[in-house]
Amino acid sequence: MDLLELFTKAIAPQVLGRIFDNIPQAIILLGFFAIFAIKYLLKCNKARLDKIKAKEERSQAIFKNTENLIGKVDAIEKTQKETVAEMKILKAEYNTLDKRVAIIEDRNETNSKQENLVMVMLNRIINSIEKK
Repeated sequence: MDLLELFTKAIAPQVLGRIFDNIPQAIILLGFFAIFAIKYLLKCNKARLDKIKAKEERSQAIFKNTENLIGKVDAIEKTQKETVAEMKILKAEYNTLDKRVAIIEDRNETNSKQENLVMVMLNRIINSIEKK
C-alpha cells in the first residue's frame, strides 16, 4: 500500500505534468470535443439503423398481409368457382324438373279431357237409360 501512495503522491503528478506539458492545450480541447462528436455520431448511426430496421419490419408486415390477402382472394375465387359449378348443376336439375312438371301438366290436361269425355259419355248413357 505504501508503494501505491508513493506513486500517487510523488510520481503520478510529475509523469502527468510532463505529458500534459508537452501536449498543446488545443489538442487536448480538440480531443475532448472529438470524444463528444464521436459519441453523437454513434448515437445518430444507431438511430439510423433503428429506422432502417423499423422500415424492414413494416415491409415484412406488409408482405405478410399481402400474402394473406392473396390467400383469401384465392379461397374466394375457389369458392366462387365451386358455387358456379353448383349453380350449373342446380340449374340443370331445375330444367329437368321443369320439363317433368310440363310433362305432368300435359298428362294431367289430357287426363282431364279424357275424364270429361268419359263423363259426357256416362251422362249420355245415363240419359239414354232413363229415357227407356
